[in-house]
Amino acid sequence: MLEGNSEKLIKKLDDNSIKLIYGSPPYPNAKRNYGIWKTDEYLKTIDKFLSKCLPKLRDDGFIVINVKANRNPGKKGSFSSERSLIIEELMLHMKKKLKLYCVDIEIWLKSNPVPTGLRVACQDAYEYNLWFSKSPEWQINIDAIRNEYQGSSLKTYEATIFKPRINGLNYVAKEKKIKPNSKGCLPKNVFINKNDEMINSLISNYQLQKETLNSYSNVIYGATSSRSLNHQAIQPEYVPQKYILACTNENDIVLDPWCGSGTTGVVAVKNGRKFIGFEILSEYVELSNQRISEVLKDVDEH
Repeated sequence: MLEGNSEKLIKKLDDNSIKLIYGSPPYPNAKRNYGIWKTDEYLKTIDKFLSKCLPKLRDDGFIVINVKANRNPGKKGSFSSERSLIIEELMLHMKKKLKLYCVDIEIWLKSNPVPTGLRVACQDAYEYNLWFSKSPEWQINIDAIRNEYQGSSLKTYEATIFKPRINGLNYVAKEKKIKPNSKGCLPKNVFINKNDEMINSLISNYQLQKETLNSYSNVIYGATSSRSLNHQAIQPEYVPQKYILACTNENDIVLDPWCGSGTTGVVAVKNGRKFIGFEILSEYVELSNQRISEVLKDVDEH
């Protein structure tokens, strides 16, 4: 764990050393005690880091950015508030300016989003995972992230004869039955939020103040129940875990440049990866170090 600004800390790392950069930067227009990444300056702000991180990323490396869209301030006295397209602009920026290759744009769907009181659009209930490769030809550990088939899917495989595709894809070249993969089904590119009680554990085990979490955290927002409307949830481990398992092998280096409470580091270490984390708030550096140290201790004991 390194304390400081990610834009400056990235310069300390060796070139061509990082296999995966995974992180959740500040949301557009979100207030932090170290400032605000304003919507109209968001691309410029995040590019200061992204442009410097590319030489540090291995040629076969990946970048995954978890981020949430925002709404532009409405006119005084008006209930209308336009949804900003700054994250969509970031996607194009990563492709066109940074010359990265889009593996996928995945969605984290939260079943219990924090109510906003918005009356002119639907409830905001999802976040993006922008998954990009440095190389136009990439490889991922797809078997490591497969899921179990549902019973209905197995019945479909048994009863269905698949016909040739006419949409340009050739994985079904002729009429045939397809057997389920013995290692499981392919993962979907949508995450569905699960009730996660990790936040309560962090507060009780590390004496972390709820006010700190509610004001300055870089972790993903989301209530754990409908009764805790102002409750902020630590990012569930299953979100970074998918990309760590898919994009890296044991002993590869994972970097989280906006580390927050250290969840990415915890998952990386649990899965035998090396980890580097950047965090600007000292209390979160301490928290991350404590959490990761406990995982390392548990790994050593077993």
